[in-house]
Amino acid sequence: MITKLRVTQSFDARQVASRRRERFGSGELLMLVSGSESPSESRFIRINGLRPSRGVECRYTIESDELNQKTEVAKFPA
Repeated sequence: MITKLRVTQSFDARQVASRRRERFGSGELLMLVSGSESPSESRFIRINGLRPSRGVECRYTIESDELNQKTEVAKFPA
């Protein structure tokens, strides 16, 4: 099952490849991905606001508790 999340409170997350921090604003859509090194961390990609100049979509990591507090499951019409 693919889990899509909507940001409810802005937060910063670390890009996995470069360790650069990036801001995620309220209303943005994220999708959880596998590959976390620790159960206390979550990895995700940005669904909207894609960065076409980067080629491949970047993966980000954040503490799972913080992600759960600042997002909600995105509901899409059937």
